[in-house]
Amino acid sequence: MDEYDANLDARQKRTFKEKLLQSLSDAEAEESARNQTVVKDKQQLLIEMLVEGHPQSFVDFFYLTHQDGVADDLPSREQLEAAGMDPESYGPLDEVLPESLVFLKQNLVEADAAARRGDMKAVYQAYMNLALYFENSKNHRKAVFFYEKCHAIAKHANDIHGEIEANLHLGAAHEHLSETQEAIGFHERHLELAQEAHFDSELDNANKNLVQVYQRYAEEQEAAGNTDISVDFYHKMMKAAQQAQALPDQGLANYRIGLAFQKIDNPSKALKFHMEYLQLCKVCGDKSGEGSACCALAQCYQDLEDVNQSISFLEQFLDISKNANPANHARACCSLGVIYTKQRKFERAVTYFEKFFEVAKTLNDRRMLDVARVNLGIAKGCSRTGRYMEVVAGDLQTLLQWKNIRQPIDTAHS
Repeated sequence: MDEYDANLDARQKRTFKEKLLQSLSDAEAEESARNQTVVKDKQQLLIEMLVEGHPQSFVDFFYLTHQDGVADDLPSREQLEAAGMDPESYGPLDEVLPESLVFLKQNLVEADAAARRGDMKAVYQAYMNLALYFENSKNHRKAVFFYEKCHAIAKHANDIHGEIEANLHLGAAHEHLSETQEAIGFHERHLELAQEAHFDSELDNANKNLVQVYQRYAEEQEAAGNTDISVDFYHKMMKAAQQAQALPDQGLANYRIGLAFQKIDNPSKALKFHMEYLQLCKVCGDKSGEGSACCALAQCYQDLEDVNQSISFLEQFLDISKNANPANHARACCSLGVIYTKQRKFERAVTYFEKFFEVAKTLNDRRMLDVARVNLGIAKGCSRTGRYMEVVAGDLQTLLQWKNIRQPIDTAHS
């Protein structure tokens, strides 16, 4: 019986293995058939375009639906895994979905046919349809290809509406491709055209886009250490924000300019921009921004050795940040403690260092807690120095009590 069961198990195992192999074989065959169908669809559509007499459509369709065989710009397996993507299922973005092939062919043929009959509006619309398809597919490089065609058609036909639309889309596509300078050029042209045509809605749209690209380019230049260029573009950002009546962006531009001047040790110039940022934040009701402005102003005045003004802005910040970011609140308390220590106002320094220590205890920041503990200890020691010197100079009994029974000097009778 045992031998029979063993043989039965073996037959069942073999059957399972065979089924698994058959299943895998069927899946491979299905995938192969699907791929052959897609290839056949592409080939069929290409042949149809040639037969129908649309060679330009044939060329564009071939370019759009075939890889060039060069994979230098494709992400590596490690890059895909780091981005949380499955390398086995990844497909390049310029692969056109099978269900979209007919749509692609129809619009290319329509553009070709419309061009022959001189209907450039229809050509423009067909190319715009294709550009929007690729943009929605996140394939911005191929979207640019068709937006540029739209741009050329509109410019040649003196179609200002079409040129505005094309410039807007080209600017956005180049932003997606991280080509910031190119994006700036198209958004600036968008603004010029809107001004010429007196299109108020497009003026607003263009200025809002310019705010974003100017900020992005300024940040890129700042990161590269080109402070002068970054300041120039923050100024452009500010002007565009003023035109768009975007007060938060206007304030941010002022703040970034102020920080840039602080970086190059020019706090007196930074003051004007930080003060403007503070006022704009108050108008917008931006408490977080107010706190940032107060911190920046306090640092500027501290660099200019105007201690009273620095204290004033730090105290304003403390009042604003009570219920906001506790780490910033702790740092402000520390800064005030340091200032009062330098002024030898040790009792006030102890008060703020105690607040610093209490807040630091609630944060998961060991280094900040260590700094708070040391600063508080030093301030307390300094605050008692005067009493210690009095005892050493003229109170032998209290000194002996401290020596013999460790009675605290500051609690003993003088």
